[in-house]
This record gives sequence, structure tokens and C-alpha cells, in this order.
Amino acid sequence: MIELQKIKDLFGNLEFDVKIEKFIVPNAESTITFKLNGETVYADLRNEVRPNHVAIFLGRRDNPLLVAADYITPKSKETLRSNGVNYIDSYGNAYLNLEHLKIHVEKDNAKPVYNTYSEVFTRAGGQILFQLLQNPELINANQEHLAEISCVSLGSVSKTIKGLLKEGFAVKWNKEKKYQLVRREELLEKWVALANEKILPAHKIGNYSSVGTEDFKVTKTNSSSESCWGGEYGAKLITNYLSPEKYSLFTTEKSAYMKLFRIAPDNEGNISLYKTFWKPKSIELLSKNDEIPTNILLVYAELIYSGNDRNIETAKIIFDEHIKPNL
Repeated sequence: MIELQKIKDLFGNLEFDVKIEKFIVPNAESTITFKLNGETVYADLRNEVRPNHVAIFLGRRDNPLLVAADYITPKSKETLRSNGVNYIDSYGNAYLNLEHLKIHVEKDNAKPVYNTYSEVFTRAGGQILFQLLQNPELINANQEHLAEISCVSLGSVSKTIKGLLKEGFAVKWNKEKKYQLVRREELLEKWVALANEKILPAHKIGNYSSVGTEDFKVTKTNSSSESCWGGEYGAKLITNYLSPEKYSLFTTEKSAYMKLFRIAPDNEGNISLYKTFWKPKSIELLSKNDEIPTNILLVYAELIYSGNDRNIETAKIIFDEHIKPNL
């Protein structure tokens, strides 16, 4: 009954009456099924929906699906609408394209859901998780070493490890009191939002575009640095499935790459440069021939959060083939 009351509360924020009744559908994927003015609706209840969650709802067998959440980001709402997925949030925003009820209400943005203070999901914690998600054994490494390769303070490592234990993302698993990272897929999901909302903005150098009239073309180089591609171009190198329109490069050599690629600052440019937030040679980089390498987690995080259908499709391929087997 809690789920049904939640649905009623959300629809109570709309300025018209609807009739809601619980309806049992065997083997449904959704949190709850109910009758909305006599029409069966499959609802997936969430605290919040961010762009990296949208892929979960695409292609669902339960139809019509309603994403019901306290908070749905503007970009998520836009992507849900473009894919014909119904939604409603706690502020009274709703998109319903049902057989007997068609509405689109945008009052304002609801407020994000903030849990109690977390010692894990901070910018520094996210940089540590970037290392742990690629090499879970690092949770038992010397904390000074983990701080060094994550480019954070020693205190941040201590707080993050304690937070992982407290929040159930790590456990002690043998007599030597070693730690084991658990619930890794959930941890990755949270890290994706953290990366896009806190880490990347903090390390962004700026946007750039090609000098002259020609479109930007990647110049190959025998780079010995820790520079790497993320985003769409990184996905092209991994899958050869995506034709990139935007480029994300992580580097400590801004001037060298501005000269090599013949790019100049442009707030609307399609090339984004970021400072690396890890120590050289501390993460796994994939390279092909003389290409600048790429990092799978960075590529996945940017694609799945973009809200672009093609990017999300490519991100799911990368997750299934390269990430999930190692979680």
C-alpha cells in the first residue's frame, strides 16, 4: 500500500482529479501496477532519476510505463519524452501519453533528493572510486598510495573507506580484516552521476573548436603522456560504432594539444579539454596503434549521462562487453 499511496500523492500535485486503483499483474517488471482512470499503468518508483538512469527504462516490456520519482532532472525528462516514456515528479511536472489521458505539465524543476551526509559521494570520494572501480583490490592498498594516485588528501581516503563500510559498499571478509568492494554496479551508477556533476566540472579547462573553416579532425600522435579520450570519440575507438560529434580529451598538456589539433577557445565549441585527476600510469588506458588512448569508465560515464539516444545505445554496448564482466 505504500507504493500505491506514493502514486496517489504524486498525482495529487496535478490540478485535476484522476481515479487510481491498485491492479495486480503477475510477473510485471515494475514496482507497482495500477488502474489510472481504468487504464492499466506500470509504474517504476524512484527517489530520483538522472540521465544515467534513463537507459533502464528504454525498451521495457511493461507498457505503458510510468517513471514516478520525487526528482527528475530536466535532461532526463527531455530524454524520456523523446522516447515516449511517461513520467511524473513530486513538483507536479508530468508527461502522460496514455490512451485515455494525454498531458504535458512543466511547472518548474523539483528539488534534488539529498540523503544524509555521505563521506563517499564527494568530489574527492569520486576520484578515489574512479580508481577502485577499475581495480577493486586497491581498497586494501596503503592509504598513502591510494591518496597519491587519486590526487586527493590522505584524510579523504580515510573518510571514503570508512564511508564505504558504513554505507554497505565494502565489507570485511576474512580473518586478516581485509576489505572487499561490494554492490559494484550500484556504486558505478552513483559514480557516473558524481563524475558528471562534480568531478568533470571541477577539472574542465574549457571548450574549443577548430581554427579555420574545416571540421575538427583528430591528428594521430605517438603520445607518451597520460592524456586520453573520453566521451564520443573514445567510444569510437572502443566500438567503432559511433560517429562522434563531440570530443572530450583529458590531459596535462593543453598547449601542446591546442597546437597539434589547431584548436582555439570557444565557449560553444565541440571539443572539451579536462585536466587529468589521476596520477600517470595509475589507471587502465586502451590504445590502438598511434592513437591517443581512451579510458572505458570515462567514456561510459559521459555517454550514459548525455541523454543522446545513440550515445546511450553505445554506452550499453560498452557496459555489457567491457564493464559488467569485471563488476
